[in-house]
Amino acid sequence: MADWNTHLYCAQKVNETLKFEGLEKDMFLFGNLMPDVNAGWLISPKTKIDQPITHFEAIGQGYFWCPHTFYSKYQAEIHKKNPLMLGYLFHLWLDVKIMTDFVSRVPMSKMLSNGYEVRSYKWKDMSVFIDDKKQCLDASPENLKKIAEATKLISEIDVVEEDLVKVEDFLKKLLNEPSEYQYMIYTEQDFVDFYEKTCDDFTQWVLNLENM
Repeated sequence: MADWNTHLYCAQKVNETLKFEGLEKDMFLFGNLMPDVNAGWLISPKTKIDQPITHFEAIGQGYFWCPHTFYSKYQAEIHKKNPLMLGYLFHLWLDVKIMTDFVSRVPMSKMLSNGYEVRSYKWKDMSVFIDDKKQCLDASPENLKKIAEATKLISEIDVVEEDLVKVEDFLKKLLNEPSEYQYMIYTEQDFVDFYEKTCDDFTQWVLNLENM
């Protein structure tokens, strides 16, 4: 799973091709963080909802089927290329890809012998890569209201405007919290290559929706 800065970095890369603008762009970027908002790890939402629900683990066939489960339920809106729904789906897509195509395939030559799990180093190395790529969200009050209203389409979350403001404030706070780590397992190029492929794969999937 990725942190919010990584999710936003990748969502922005996807949007270089999808080209959402204005409210639709805000919908896509905020939608990309929606699975985490009610979980309560990073902000204190008005309503707490457990991650297995917001990430579609509890209602599907397990964690690695989360994007498929979300798509199956909301495919009508996804096929309309609803930006909020596409953002939500890309969050789940990236989380699963990180666990299946990145963390789980670390070459044995990169494994460390000091007892720490590779997963813990993944988080630390990820924070190093994203450190100088952090960004904020700054939607207008009118757009925040429209985004909060749009989230009602997704029954697994319960997000209000107040929560969205907390998301913006949290991201601004992260700008002043530099990473304390150095690369331990991965390299910068590892991340560049992985994120580029993952974003390209998702973008092509979206562009092909009309043929599905």
